[in-house]
Amino acid sequence: MTVLDSVRWLTLVGILLTLSLTLFTWYLWLALIRKSHCAWCWKSLHLIQWYPRRWSSSICLHHDRQIRAQSAARRLARQRVCGLTR
Repeated sequence: MTVLDSVRWLTLVGILLTLSLTLFTWYLWLALIRKSHCAWCWKSLHLIQWYPRRWSSSICLHHDRQIRAQSAARRLARQRVCGLTR
């Protein structure tokens, strides 16, 4: 293998690696932003005191399902107390 072949091979690998990382980041960018801005994730990791105030809080899919399940359980408990169950 000559020096020129090595340079061509390294250039090709570098371009393909850059392209794959760019596409990977582009594909996952919204999920990364949503997860990093989830105030519930910060709270569960005991980092809420460092949560930046300038960020608007969003909720990741995991905590969204958790909050909805808690809300449904509370609603059902209230209906049972009031006698509104069907």
